[in-house]
Amino acid sequence: MPPQKLNFVADLGLHMGIAAALFVITLLFYGAYYPIHQDLAGSALSGRLSIVLGGAFHNYGIYFPPVEKLWFSLGTRISDATGTRLDLVVVAMAGAAVLFSAALAYYIRRTTVGASPAFLVISVAVLAVLPILFKNVFGLREHIVVAGLWPYLILRVSDPNSKRIGRPLRAILGLWIGFTLLFKYLYSMVVVLVELADAGLQRKPSSLFRTENVVAGSVVFLYLFLWLGLDPVQRATFGAMFSAIDAALVDPTANWIKAAVNMLPAFALLFVSRIFGAPIRDTLLFFAAATGAVIAAWAQERWFSHHLFPIIMIYVMWWWANAKSFRLWANFALGLYLLFSIQTQFRATLEYHDRLDELERAISESGQSVAGKKVALLNAHPSPYNEYIVMHGGLRWTPLMNNAYVAAELKPFDKHENVGKLLPPIKLKEPGRKMLHNQMLQLWEDTPPDVLIVDRTSRWPLRHIAIDWNQALSEDSRFNSILQQYRPVTTYNGRHIRFTYYVRAD
Repeated sequence: MPPQKLNFVADLGLHMGIAAALFVITLLFYGAYYPIHQDLAGSALSGRLSIVLGGAFHNYGIYFPPVEKLWFSLGTRISDATGTRLDLVVVAMAGAAVLFSAALAYYIRRTTVGASPAFLVISVAVLAVLPILFKNVFGLREHIVVAGLWPYLILRVSDPNSKRIGRPLRAILGLWIGFTLLFKYLYSMVVVLVELADAGLQRKPSSLFRTENVVAGSVVFLYLFLWLGLDPVQRATFGAMFSAIDAALVDPTANWIKAAVNMLPAFALLFVSRIFGAPIRDTLLFFAAATGAVIAAWAQERWFSHHLFPIIMIYVMWWWANAKSFRLWANFALGLYLLFSIQTQFRATLEYHDRLDELERAISESGQSVAGKKVALLNAHPSPYNEYIVMHGGLRWTPLMNNAYVAAELKPFDKHENVGKLLPPIKLKEPGRKMLHNQMLQLWEDTPPDVLIVDRTSRWPLRHIAIDWNQALSEDSRFNSILQQYRPVTTYNGRHIRFTYYVRAD
C-alpha cells in the first residue's frame, strides 16, 4: 500500500477517541479492579515524599534519579491539584506516554508504507495490554523505555533509506527516545546495536549520525553528564545502592546462563527468518535489538520480570515484522512461546493480589487507617505495603521502598542449616548499607512517623532464613530508642501475610 497523506482533522478525532477510551479503560481497570505494581507504587510514594520534604529530601533519600523524581513529583502535584488518587495519576501518565508513542509510530508507518488506522489501535493495545498481562509492569521504567523504542523500531523497518520522514519529525522522535531512555539508560544499548547493524548492512557509517540518533544521544549524554559526571556524590550513591541489593544479585554463572537462555529465541528467530526468506535487514535489526535488551538485563544481574519485559516485546515486534514470511508451524510455535511467557508472568501476579487483599482485610478489621498518615516500613519486599499505602492516601515515611540492605547483611547466613536458628544482629560495617540505614533513622528521629509496620511475611530475596527485624536491629541503640516510642496495636498472622502494626505511644 502506498504512503497516505494524513487528514489532520480526521486523525485528530481518531487520536482523541482512542485516547479517551484508553484513559477510561485503564483508570477504571486500576481504580476498581487491579492494583498497580509494587515498584510503581513505591516510586510514586517516593515522588510524594520528595515533595513533602522539599529541599531536605537529599538528607534522607540518597537514591532517586532526576528523571524519576521529576516524573513522579509531577504525578504528586497533579494528584494534589485534581484530588485524584496518586496511583491513578501515574497510570494516566503512563497511558499518555503509550498514546504518544502509538500515535508517533502510526504517523511514521502511515507516511512511509500507508498503514491503516488499525495499526494505531494495535499499537495502543500492544503497549497497554501486554504490560498488564506481563506481571503488571504497566508504568514501570522498562515499560516507558519500550514505549520509546516502539516508534524508533517502526521507523527503522519502515524507512530504511531515511528519505520519507523529514528532520522535524526525526528530531521529535529523537527527543522522545532520549527522554524515555533516561528512565533506564542501559537500554541505550538497544539503539546502539541496531544502529551499528544498520550502518554495517548499508556500508554507510554516516547513517549513525541521523537526526534522531544525534538528538537522542545528546539527551542521554547530557543527562548522565549533569547527573553523574559533575557530582561525585551521585557516583558514590551507586556503590551504596549496589551493596544494598547484593542479596538479590544472581551469581556470575547463573547470570550468563540466563542471558544465554533469553538469547535462544533470538537465534531461533534468526534461523527461521533466514530459511523462510524474511527480509534480511529487518531480521538483523531485530536480532541486534534483542541482543541489546539481553545485555541490559545481564548488566543488572537480577532478571526480574520487568527486566525480561523489553526482551519479550522485541520478540513480539520481530514476529510482527516477519510473520508474513513464516510458515504456519513457525508462527504457531512462536505464538505459543510468547503466550507461554506472558501467561507465566500473569499467573505470578495472583500471589501479590492475595497478599494485598488480606492486608486490606486485616487493617480494616483492626480499625486502623493509613489515610493522611506518615507510615514507616520495615519490609524485605515492597509488596503489598507500597500498593496499600498509595491506594489509601498514606505517605510512606521511609526513603526507599524496602530495606534490601538488611537482606544483604544476612545473606552469608542464608543456608539451610540455619533455618529456625537465632541469627546474630547485623553489624552494618559496609559504608553504603550503613549510610542507607542511618538516613532512614534520621528521618524517623527528625520527624517521627505516625505508624510503623514491621513485616514478617517475606524473606525475599533470601531462600532459607526468615528476617526478624527486632532481632536483626537489636544492637542498634537508635532503632531501639525509636521503637520504644511506639506500641503494637495489631499483630496479624494470616495465610499470605504476617505483620505487626505500631502506632505512636502518645
